[in-house]
Amino acid sequence: MKRTLFLSILIIFFTISLMSLVGFNNQKSTKEESTVSEKKIKEVYDLQEMCRKQSKEIFKGKYDGRDDIKINSDKSYWIYEHSNYYNKKMNKCFQLEVIRTYTQKAEVIQITKELFDINEDIQYGFLRNIGKPNEIYSCFVLKKKCKSEEEWDSLVKPYMEE
Repeated sequence: MKRTLFLSILIIFFTISLMSLVGFNNQKSTKEESTVSEKKIKEVYDLQEMCRKQSKEIFKGKYDGRDDIKINSDKSYWIYEHSNYYNKKMNKCFQLEVIRTYTQKAEVIQITKELFDINEDIQYGFLRNIGKPNEIYSCFVLKKKCKSEEEWDSLVKPYMEE
């Protein structure tokens, strides 16, 4: 009886010890995973920030050092805008430039949009809409042609978000 009781206590002791060791290792593993996850988040943030800075510099370089541009003439004016996005899945930095041309009465004459990969300097898409919204002069994203600004926007969307 004493022997059975002793063996039972010994088995319980070893079981509890083993369980606590396994639990300790799981906690350590969770901490390591957390550290790895934090590093990845920081890396992505750094890449996003670098993309933003590169995009801003490229735009300023094209347009005399200005961030947002409005150019006036006697008959019309132009508004130049840009946005950027670091796409984690593709590991690419994209810039979208939009130029809108208006009459002095604020009627849209032309819209030009261009999407390109900043680091590779590759144009992914281009749209030129002259006059009315449905009068597309040129529209494509990579090798796919499009027939409307809405279609172009939907083709570009996967590059500018995830």
